[in-house]
Amino acid sequence: MASDVKSEAAYKFLLKTSKNKKHHRLNKFLKETEIISIDSRQNKNLSLKFFIIKTIIGQQVSIGAAASIWKKTQILLNNKKRISLGDLSDCGLSRPKASYVNEVLSNQYLDCFTKKDLKKMNQADISDLFLKIKGIGPWTLGIIQMFYIGQEDIYLTGDLGIKKAGLDFFKSDNYDAIDYSPYRTYLCMYLWRSLDN
Repeated sequence: MASDVKSEAAYKFLLKTSKNKKHHRLNKFLKETEIISIDSRQNKNLSLKFFIIKTIIGQQVSIGAAASIWKKTQILLNNKKRISLGDLSDCGLSRPKASYVNEVLSNQYLDCFTKKDLKKMNQADISDLFLKIKGIGPWTLGIIQMFYIGQEDIYLTGDLGIKKAGLDFFKSDNYDAIDYSPYRTYLCMYLWRSLDN
């Protein structure tokens, strides 16, 4: 499979770079872990709007809480045409997040874009499209780029888990990981995995 070939190429590149840059702890971790693919993190059945909503729900809450709220929200979205802020609050969303979700739902412009369209867009246009939507900041944009569009070179400097792993592996919590371009999305996935160990 093409995704397996890409994942293996990314893994080998990260392994080689970590060795060359003397990031010994990262190199050791990579040698001991299984290869990760971006595809394993993608839910190909979600529309762009649903993906954005799921990502907004996941902001700054535990994985368990986000999963529970998303499950209730998804049932609501699939079964009701007119959705109020109260309906969203009943699913467990805070007032601001309910308002952000409502804004995404009413954004007809988002319906014009397929995944293929987004893959062809440059960074400036992607940022312009998403960052003007309330509730989407740099972190959420990065998640959309990584796991909806499938871009391979996104590094989430503002993510708390990435900062924590960065401190451990690179002795810096604001390392830009430019040494690991063009596979920084894969690097992020390995850094997140390292936090589970």
